[in-house]
Amino acid sequence: MKLLFVNACIRGEESRTYELCKDYIDKFLESKKDEPWRIEEVDLSTADIKPLDRETLAKRDMLLEAGRTGDAMFDLAKQIIEADHILIGAPYWDLSFPAKLKIYLERCFVTGITFIYSKEGIPHGQCKANALTYITTSGSPIGNYNLGYDYVKGLCALFGIEKTYFAAAEELDIIGRNVPQIMAKAKDKITDIVTGL
Repeated sequence: MKLLFVNACIRGEESRTYELCKDYIDKFLESKKDEPWRIEEVDLSTADIKPLDRETLAKRDMLLEAGRTGDAMFDLAKQIIEADHILIGAPYWDLSFPAKLKIYLERCFVTGITFIYSKEGIPHGQCKANALTYITTSGSPIGNYNLGYDYVKGLCALFGIEKTYFAAAEELDIIGRNVPQIMAKAKDKITDIVTGL
């Protein structure tokens, strides 16, 4: 059993989002201690992935047309469909998330791997995971502009991942806010999510 941790915490272990993700992983493994779960991490701060361009799009189309899905270009897409549970940790940047996460998701978005079309043109997701948890932190309120999580929810619907969960610590950079208390409340939310899985 595999929990895929997509780590978009660009500031590394100093990241408050990373702190919440570690809390999630610890609680998840504790709750599943009688099952053979392992963590597989994609660290986007060090991953050598680039946006698709004319050349790489042409290569992808050629490989898919030839049925050559064993090419390394599709490794990330195959990794995500094989996960039993997915955790994405990404700070709230520019109303969504760091660009490296968008590039990663773009590489996972492959017709014929993460989803297929029926004869009627209806997409069917191929992901094994039935749930994904998205964790973020923000310096200000997120409010109605939770565009990162909304985008991931849309992808999950296409990929066949039926349930999504969200936890956030917000307003961490507003002067006068009780940051330890905000982080503690986010960790309580994480406990609730893990307990319900």
